[in-house]
Amino acid sequence: MDVFPVRAEVHWEELGPGSIVIVVNKDLRPFEEKVADFLGAPKTLRRPLDEMNSRLWMLMDGQMSVNQIVLEMDRIFSEKIAPANERVNRSIADFVNLGLVKLSRPDIDGEAE
Repeated sequence: MDVFPVRAEVHWEELGPGSIVIVVNKDLRPFEEKVADFLGAPKTLRRPLDEMNSRLWMLMDGQMSVNQIVLEMDRIFSEKIAPANERVNRSIADFVNLGLVKLSRPDIDGEAE
């Protein structure tokens, strides 16, 4: 069964061709929030992605399966990403663990679970 990675509903920006920044709200407790306010610390975390992860981010729109994404990343980056299967799957797993991507498995009727 194919698995389709889908970006979670998080704020992200495309700074230029091949340059993505994900903006995540910090999960602060009330005391930490007061300290952050007092110090003027930002309440968001900006995660700039490198060229390969930026491209991967753009491909994870729910339209392509993991296998299709691996093939596309291998086509684009060839030897830079070898072994593509391992590196792409590891990056997708990291995005999932950070809560930035969800994995969808279409059921028999083609609708996502």
